[in-house]
Amino acid sequence: MEQKYLDFSDETKKQIEANGEDKYQTAKETVKPEENQALYYTPTSVKEGSPSGEIRESMLEFASQFIGNPYVWGGTSLTDGADCSGFVQQIYKQYGYSLPRVAEDQSQYGTKIPVEDAQPGDLIFYAKEGYVYHVVMYAGDGRTIEAASTKLGIIEGKVNTKNAVWATRILKDDYSLTGGGIEKANATEDMYGQKLENFQITYYCPCEICCDKASKVTASGTPVAEGKTIATDPNVIPYGTKVIIGGHVFTAEDTGRKVQGNQISIYVNNHAEVSASDTENTDVYLAK
Repeated sequence: MEQKYLDFSDETKKQIEANGEDKYQTAKETVKPEENQALYYTPTSVKEGSPSGEIRESMLEFASQFIGNPYVWGGTSLTDGADCSGFVQQIYKQYGYSLPRVAEDQSQYGTKIPVEDAQPGDLIFYAKEGYVYHVVMYAGDGRTIEAASTKLGIIEGKVNTKNAVWATRILKDDYSLTGGGIEKANATEDMYGQKLENFQITYYCPCEICCDKASKVTASGTPVAEGKTIATDPNVIPYGTKVIIGGHVFTAEDTGRKVQGNQISIYVNNHAEVSASDTENTDVYLAK
């Protein structure tokens, strides 16, 4: 939707904040994030996921990267702006969960639990006069991560115990971000597709030695994982492509100026692994 068709007037913003965002029509997503080339960042803009595979810790680390970004009513962009329900929807999307678009519908998704039983990563809903008007992600110790308002943006806040009516649990705690050690072969013979070319293989982590600065997000906003994530030149290996390197399946989830042409950089958890891994040239295959 072109921006000229959106109403950003102060009067509209006041009405939304007074009545709740879910009473208004929201913009529809017509271009998937992974298909939008404008989303590509550099390999310097990555943040390590939880090496232990703990989804709750990793989700909070991931969501915290967007604190300070704007609140945009009807928005679903973690970088350019989102409203409360758009924010949690996009965070959960990166972990494989498809949440409804608006807070009222989200409040019926998953398992309802008392607010006091909420764990980090669970969602807490606020209501007035029987109407759910806001959703926050619980961060533990009474804290939240939320797209609060046009004035505050995306913030770390505190649970509004007066209006918090219930929480929902969606996360499966046995979820793991890890894809196995990078040296462990996991590709079977029938998974080998077309042979690409010979690529130069390097390794990187989210430290300041490998990158200009640590943290932030990957090319797609996806949490990186050792044994899974590689950075590629999208003109050579597009985002989302699965390839086999040395008998191991990886996914192109990052890209940037340091990876060009026939180069692939494999993500590892720490710089010690980078130092221990030599640059090499090897054949790369598409994974079926």
